Amino acid sequence: MEIPTYGELLKLMWFLVWRHVVILMFVSMTIGWAVPVIINTTVSEDSQYILEICIYGVLFLGITPFILKTLFQKQFQGFQVIFQRDTESSAPSST
Repeated sequence: MEIPTYGELLKLMWFLVWRHVVILMFVSMTIGWAVPVIINTTVSEDSQYILEICIYGVLFLGITPFILKTLFQKQFQGFQVIFQRDTESSAPSST
């Protein structure tokens, strides 16, 4: 397996970080604004913590898999990330 260069790692890191930041801001603003408006009340401090846990749950369990899926579809300049699954049938036999 070829080890990525430092520049390639920076490109991958930037790909993941900016998408997480933008989507987290969007989800936080949307949920943080919508819940008090829908409930028609202010959010208490205890409820705010629960709301933040829900936002992070949506981010990591719902949005992060989508971002990682797009990582494997993107053509970076000079390289592409490929996901390869090791299966028992493709492993060489040691006889």
